Amino acid sequence: MKTFFKPLRPASFFIFISLMAGILAGSISPDDKTFILPVIFLLSVLICLSLYSYKKLAFLFLLGLVFCCGYLSIQIKLTSDLPSHHISNYLDTKKIKITGRVVSFKKHHKKKYSMIVLAQAIETKDKVEKKVTGRIILNIYGLSKTIPEFGDYILFESSIRSIRNFMNPGAFNYKRFLKLKGIYCAAYSDPKKIKILTRTDQIGFFSKQIRKIENLRTGYYDFILIHAKDLKASQIIASLITGKKEVISPDMRDLLSKAGISHLLAISGLHLSIVSLLFFLLFYQVLSFFPRLAISGRSKKIAGLLSLFPLIGYAIFSGFSPSTQRALIMIIVLLFSFVSEKEKDIISSISVAGILILGLDSAALFSISFQLSFVAVVFIAGGVFLLKRHFLMQKKNMIAKMGLMLCVTFFASLGTFPLTAHYFNMVSIIALASNFIFIPVIGFIVLPLGLTSLVCFSYFPLVALFIIKVCTQILLVSIMVLNFMVSIPFSWSRVTSLQWNEIAAIYLVFISIFLGLKGHKKLLMPIFVLIFLLVAFNFSINQLQKTSNSNLTITILDVGQGNSALIQTPEGKNILVDGGGFSDISSFDTGRFIVAPFLWQKGIRSLDYVILSHPESDHLNGLIFILDNFDVKIVIKNSDQENSEPYVTLMKICKKKNIRIWNPSARADQLNSGTIKLIFYESSKEKFSYNFNNNSLVFKLVYNKFSMLFAGDILHHREKNLSINTDINLYSDILLSPHHGSSTSSTKVFLDKVAPGTIIISCGWQNRYGFPSDKVLKRYKKMGMRVFRTDKDGAIIISSDGNNYTTKAHMVR
Repeated sequence: MKTFFKPLRPASFFIFISLMAGILAGSISPDDKTFILPVIFLLSVLICLSLYSYKKLAFLFLLGLVFCCGYLSIQIKLTSDLPSHHISNYLDTKKIKITGRVVSFKKHHKKKYSMIVLAQAIETKDKVEKKVTGRIILNIYGLSKTIPEFGDYILFESSIRSIRNFMNPGAFNYKRFLKLKGIYCAAYSDPKKIKILTRTDQIGFFSKQIRKIENLRTGYYDFILIHAKDLKASQIIASLITGKKEVISPDMRDLLSKAGISHLLAISGLHLSIVSLLFFLLFYQVLSFFPRLAISGRSKKIAGLLSLFPLIGYAIFSGFSPSTQRALIMIIVLLFSFVSEKEKDIISSISVAGILILGLDSAALFSISFQLSFVAVVFIAGGVFLLKRHFLMQKKNMIAKMGLMLCVTFFASLGTFPLTAHYFNMVSIIALASNFIFIPVIGFIVLPLGLTSLVCFSYFPLVALFIIKVCTQILLVSIMVLNFMVSIPFSWSRVTSLQWNEIAAIYLVFISIFLGLKGHKKLLMPIFVLIFLLVAFNFSINQLQKTSNSNLTITILDVGQGNSALIQTPEGKNILVDGGGFSDISSFDTGRFIVAPFLWQKGIRSLDYVILSHPESDHLNGLIFILDNFDVKIVIKNSDQENSEPYVTLMKICKKKNIRIWNPSARADQLNSGTIKLIFYESSKEKFSYNFNNNSLVFKLVYNKFSMLFAGDILHHREKNLSINTDINLYSDILLSPHHGSSTSSTKVFLDKVAPGTIIISCGWQNRYGFPSDKVLKRYKKMGMRVFRTDKDGAIIISSDGNNYTTKAHMVR
C-alpha cells in the first residue's frame, strides 16, 4: 500500500480528496448545518492536542476538519436563508422600477445582451421605495449604442421573474446552477427604457480600468465582425481571442464537438497554457541576451514569473469567467512549481490548485469545465509517467515530440470521454486526429496572430486588418477540412447518457490498468470487486426497467408554452408527438435542451415515428434538432405547409436523411404498432384553410381498454365538427387539453363526447396568453375531471397495462 501512495505522498493530495468528499456529502444532504459546527470545533481541539501527544493522528483529524469545512461551505450556498430585503422576495409580481449596479461584462447573444446587476433599490407601483440586495440576470432585447457597462448604476422597469427549471425526469437543474452563483431571479428590458445614472465621480479606479478593458474587448469584437467578412470565421476569432463564446452559432458548436475540438475555443486550461507558453518563450528569448541570467539558469525562472502578468491581464480581458479563473489558478500553481523546481511533483501541484479553487468557490466542483480540466491533467500526468522510460520520452527529435503530442491528446481524450458522453451525449472518434491537426493550427498559429492583431488594431489598424484576413483564410480552410472529417461515416456518434455508476465503473477500469502497468497487483482485487458490484447494480437496474417497460408509458414533457409527448409501447416502439418550441425571436431550442436530453437519459437514440400535429413554432421548432440528431423512421404530419424557416428546415432534413413522410388520408386513418393503434381523425369537411390550429392532427391512442386523445390545438369549430361526426368514437380515458386549455377550446359538447376522467394541460408558467383559461378550468372541475398541468406539476407520466392506468406528476405540489 505504501508503494502505491508513494507518488501521492504529498499531504495536499489527501486534503484535496477530503475537501471534495465533504462538498459532495454536503450537496446531497438536507439542510442541517447545526451539527457540523460543534464537530469542526471538536476536530480543531483534537488537532491541537494531538500535536503535543500523538502527531500522527493530527493529520487524520485535519482531513476530518477539511471534510467538515467542505460540507459546511456547500451547505451555506445551497440552504442559507436570504435576508428579508432580498430582491427574490418580489418575484413574479407586476413591473417595478429597479436601481442597481452592473457587476459583470455584457454578453453578446444573437438577439439580446445579458449582464449581472446587483440590485440596490426598488420602487413599487404604489411609489414606495425600498432598499434591496441580490443579483439579477438582466436580459436586454434590441440594439442600442448606450448599453450599460461594468460599474454603471442603472434604472429600469421590469417584473422580477423567478428562475424556473423545465421539470422533467433527469433534466438539468438550472435553478440550482444559478443558485450556486448567488443568482435567484431574472429581468427583461428594452435598451431604450434603461436609464444610466452613473456620475463620473462614482466610477472608482478599479471600475475605470475594468471599463477600459471591456471597451477594448468590445471594440476588438466589433472590428472582427466588420472585417472578417465570413461570419463563421469571425465568430471563431472572437471566441478565441475575446472569450465571447456565446457568439458561436449552434451549428458551429456542433461541428467542433463532432470533431472533438470544441475545447480549443474556451478560455480554459489548454487555452491559457498556450498563451502562457507563448509569453514564456517571448520573455525567455529576450532574457537569453543577458549572459549572467543564461549561465545561472535564472532566465527560465524569471521568464516564468514575468509571463504571469500578461496571463492575468489576458484572463481579465477575456471576461474572467469562472472557468477562466479556475484555469488561471491552475496555471499559476504549475508555474510556481516550475520556478521552485518542483515541476515533477505534478500530483501535488494539481492538488494545491484544486484546494485553492474549491476553497474560493466550493460550487466549482460541480462545474463541467472543472471536472474535465482536472481529469484531463490527471490522465496526462499518469500517461506520461508510464511513458517516461520509453523511446518517446528519451529522444528529443521531432518525431518523438510529435509522438508525445499524440500521446498527450490521447490520454486527455481517454480521460474525459466518460464525462463528455455523460454531459454532451457525443463521442468523437476522430478527436485524436483532429486535435493533432488543429491544436497547432488554431493554438499556435491563429491564436498568436489574433493576439498580435489585438495589440495592433488600435494603433495600426491596417496591420490588424491584414492579420484578421490571414486568420480568416486559415479558419475557412479549417472549417472545410472539419466538415469533410465529420462527414466520414462513424467519425462521431451520439450516445445515450452514461449514469454515474457506469462512469465510476469505467474510471475504476482505467485505474486498474494503471496499477497493473505499475506492478501494484495486490490492489487489483478490491478494485475488481468494486467494478463487479457496480456492473451487477447496473444490470439489476436495467432488468427492473425492462420489467416496468412491459406497460404502455406516455410522458407529457414540460416544454414551457408548447406541446411534446413521448409514447413508449410495450413492444419497445418509441413515438414522439411534437417537439415544443418558442417563437422565432427566442434562441432557446427545446429540442436541443429539453427533448433530446430526456430521450438520451431514457436510452433512446432512434424514434419509430415522429408526429407533428401542425406546423406552428410551439409544436414544430423542437423537432428540427430531433430529426437531425436521431434515427427517425417516419414523420407523420397533416397536409399543411408553411413558408417559415423552421418548417422549411424540417423538410430539408427529411429529404437529406431520407425520412419517410406520411400524411393521414382525408378520412379516418389508422396506424397499428404492435398492441397499440393510433386512430387519426380528419375529414375534408373539417378543413380550415385559414387556421393551422384547427387543422391539427387529432388522433386517439388505443391500448386494449385504455385510450388517450391527442387533440393538438383545435378550436371550438373543429371540436364541433368532430363531436357531430357519428362515424367516430371520441371517448377516451385521458384528454390532452386542446390548445393548452384556452377559452376557445374545450367546449362542453366536445368534453361530453370525449368524457375523459383525466385532463392534461401542457402550458408555460405564467405565459403571456393566460393559458389555461379560468373558465375552462372551472368547466373541467364541474364535470368531475382530474386536472394535471405541466407548468405546476412538471412532466406527467402515464402508465397502463391495457386495462387500468396510473397518472403521476414529476413534481409534487
